[in-house]
Amino acid sequence: MVRGVEHVLIAAAYLGGALAKRPHGKSLVAPVGAEVLTVGVIGDYGWTGWTPAPDHFCLEVLPTLKAANITIPTEVQNDCDPGDKTYITNATALQADTASYVGQVCSMKNCSAFVSVGDNFYDSGVDFTTGGILRFQAAWVDMYSQGVFDYAPWYQCLGNHDVVKGQSGVDFETKVAPLYDDRWYFGTKGHPYYSYDLKGKDWTATFVVVDSDCFLSSYQKNTSVYYNEYTQKCYKDKHVQVEFLKEEFEKSTADWKFLQLHHPYISAAGNNTDLLPLIEVVEKHNGIVLNGHDHCLAHYEYNNTNYILSGAAGYPQAGDCNNGIKTGPFAKFLAANAETAASGFVTMDISKTSVNVEYHVRDMQYLNNDLYPVQHDLKPLYSFEITQHSK
Repeated sequence: MVRGVEHVLIAAAYLGGALAKRPHGKSLVAPVGAEVLTVGVIGDYGWTGWTPAPDHFCLEVLPTLKAANITIPTEVQNDCDPGDKTYITNATALQADTASYVGQVCSMKNCSAFVSVGDNFYDSGVDFTTGGILRFQAAWVDMYSQGVFDYAPWYQCLGNHDVVKGQSGVDFETKVAPLYDDRWYFGTKGHPYYSYDLKGKDWTATFVVVDSDCFLSSYQKNTSVYYNEYTQKCYKDKHVQVEFLKEEFEKSTADWKFLQLHHPYISAAGNNTDLLPLIEVVEKHNGIVLNGHDHCLAHYEYNNTNYILSGAAGYPQAGDCNNGIKTGPFAKFLAANAETAASGFVTMDISKTSVNVEYHVRDMQYLNNDLYPVQHDLKPLYSFEITQHSK
């Protein structure tokens, strides 16, 4: 598989208006016809290569610029985030360690594809600049490049960190990245929302991807780092994605129907009720929700709908899973304790009769302490099975 400079030139030709032909003709897709097909669900991972703004700028220069009424680009503000600046060293190491762990588990389970739930690049996403290209290469192409990763497609999704740069960042991930590396899949029309089917021997699973950033009213405040021309426009047009989800689910005769998005509707950290129009469609069709955003692993069940949280492929945060304390009967599993949340990911074994969901949780030995002990971390710590078909 050829990657690197050749793909950058192809991407440049694409954006320049020329119809560039990729070496492989089109993005990779999952194999068809398996009795059981295993996919990895992974999110909130892309820390490698991010360089935060210097402390001197963030703590001393930035307040002076604001006092002088100088407009500060949102990505600059975001790169001064004090929490993320604190996390960066450990987050980068944990992304690499967890990538290796995912590769080990998926080699054993023969994962055929990966399903992303967003936040692919911290802290302020990527765009079509040399810096963006370097980030994409380091944080994704090189990070997920060995063994099972090499030929498995990634069905991608946008998260809040992916839209900080606005339309230019969205365009890079939806239009440039699929031409840069044929494993990166973002539909066939260059939109931030799309659908795809996984097809087995005698079953089909329909996945509908939406950009949940377009639904959050909090991102429409001019004080938000996510407030830009892209989020303003797509918030006004969010009904388009609701209708898209309705149409795709209505016309699909699949055994299983999934909504794939970044933000959680049900959470131990904070529910996003702005997503209700999407969730109502899922509930009508007895669908399944895949999301990230909360930096941990969890299973919630609410109104007979399963919510699978897989946001622990980078830096885990215990508070996002309420420090492992279940907040009510809807919280079935939280991979966290008083000290930390665990890194890891989720696999789904999809067949005609069931979707077997397994939570793979790393033994978190770091900082000279075993903060989240898992005796056999190559075996799932928690699992459940979905047997009732979608409709």
